[in-house]
Amino acid sequence: MTKFVLEELETPLAQAGLLIPMRATKFGIIQSHFHFFSILEKYSPETCTFFTPVEELGFALHEMHEVSGLILGDLPYEEFVPGSTELKLLKKTSPEIYATLWEVMCHFHICMQLTGARGSGIKQVSWAEYLFQNLTTKGGSVTRLPVKFESFHYQALIPISNAALLAGFLMLWLKRCVVPTRPVDALAIEVVYPAVLLAHGRPVSLLSAMVGCLQYGLR
Repeated sequence: MTKFVLEELETPLAQAGLLIPMRATKFGIIQSHFHFFSILEKYSPETCTFFTPVEELGFALHEMHEVSGLILGDLPYEEFVPGSTELKLLKKTSPEIYATLWEVMCHFHICMQLTGARGSGIKQVSWAEYLFQNLTTKGGSVTRLPVKFESFHYQALIPISNAALLAGFLMLWLKRCVVPTRPVDALAIEVVYPAVLLAHGRPVSLLSAMVGCLQYGLR
């Protein structure tokens, strides 16, 4: 799935400033459980730092940027569903973001009706298999959502846009790689809006959100 996005949506990914983080997600670094648990034993939840024999270490944002490729944007990362007043303002000031948000929301609800709900959202695997075909087919090539499928909704009759497809993928990427939350296998509808902002290149501060999530998880 990530390979398909990197190949088919490389241009919008680059325009959104997410090409390097996405490549880092795909290729990653070699993990060592031995080193991970060794450094974890030296973590102090009171100071959110690691007390090593050499010196005290913490999560330096510039170092985390080098590792992840994420940027420290101007907009804080927030998961919420915009209200009617915010939607009216968004439609007036950023009609392209409004259109993508509406499109992704429609597909989100179609997927929920087809596959069932998971808590207040849907299962991540259901959303992935909804957006991309042949994910579980051995040797099959991954393709995007078909133009027409069984549903009475209007969005089921037209091709999904690149912006909406990218936003849908970013929803999965955010919850699996950047800011995972419980339940770990679910996607809440609140993640749609920040994913749409990212798909349109808005400078959302993912770096601080990821570091905050790491510190919260270590407590």
